[in-house]
Amino acid sequence: MDRIRQRRGPSGGGSGVVTTYTSGNPNVDDANEFNIQINFSGRWTADKQAIVKWAADFYSQIIAADIHDDFDLNNNLVDDIVLTISTGRIDGNGSPLTGNILAQTSNIIVRDAGTVDEWLPLTASIKLDSTDLHNSSLAGTWDAIILHEMGHALGFVGSIFNQLGLVDNFGNFTGSNAVDAYGGAVPLENSGGSGTAGSHWDEADFAPVGQQMSNELMTGYFVPGEVTLLSDTTIGAFADLGYTVTDPSVGSTSFVVDSHLLMA
Repeated sequence: MDRIRQRRGPSGGGSGVVTTYTSGNPNVDDANEFNIQINFSGRWTADKQAIVKWAADFYSQIIAADIHDDFDLNNNLVDDIVLTISTGRIDGNGSPLTGNILAQTSNIIVRDAGTVDEWLPLTASIKLDSTDLHNSSLAGTWDAIILHEMGHALGFVGSIFNQLGLVDNFGNFTGSNAVDAYGGAVPLENSGGSGTAGSHWDEADFAPVGQQMSNELMTGYFVPGEVTLLSDTTIGAFADLGYTVTDPSVGSTSFVVDSHLLMA
């Protein structure tokens, strides 16, 4: 669940709108790459769907290998993950007390413990707040918001961290790949309620190799207009979850996330 200080916690109509989309290279067999199947629900336009497609393809490049197929709760075979992404009211414009929830990820179903790729998500749901989707001040920032929520759907969640033994007694992330990239145990957010605490990098203290980075993709708060960075620490965390990953920023500790797409 992501809010505005902001906290980052084929349906529809119009030309080019689809009901489903599968990420990845169409010239590569699905068994040889990581694919995200998107099922769209709610009211969509082609420009909104374009950002979702871009985000899914982005992760199909970051995650460099297939994970094992498995059956969802309805006994449908899944390769590699299926996300239902919907639009609808979450909290409208929010409130001064609780902030404004822009989007939220829920209903994460994981692969069984003790199996290949245990605890990696199989299906999940992401909802984008329909009021915020019409907020012109956010038009150029939904790429980062959607990437952030997809990160949760792929397993960047405190409950999965804990099941994999990736959190120490002080609330730090201790996966070896993330630790190597960060330069030590990585501080997780310890405030913001159950939708934020434990499932994001700490807003105030996240500083890979000493560089303060409150605008990193998987911190818990979003500020409109800020430049969003994806750090090697986050890439390492996905490796610690069990994915095979590739570093898109060799020679640097982070890079700017920007699709150059607007959600009109």
